[in-house]
Amino acid sequence: MAEVIVEGKGRRPVRVVRRTFAMLAVDARGCIDAARFPGQQFARVEVALAPTDAVTGEVNVVDATHRFAAHGGAWEPSQALALAIDDVALGRRKCRRL
Repeated sequence: MAEVIVEGKGRRPVRVVRRTFAMLAVDARGCIDAARFPGQQFARVEVALAPTDAVTGEVNVVDATHRFAAHGGAWEPSQALALAIDDVALGRRKCRRL
């Protein structure tokens, strides 16, 4: 999944402000696993906001539960694909509809 936030002026897209990418889990029927997706997204937010040196108790054990959940939903496209997504979002390229 690619989510693109675009700035518009005069009802026309002018620049990409932010992009995020995620993997969507699907079931055997090819439908999005609606129960899994929100957990992955919340985990990604928690990882982004968590201090990097967090430890539990007095032992140097890092609770990486959210990092593993967040990684399950992470995806980073190639630079060429990211630029192609930008071009579609800005109306510079047509996108084939399924």
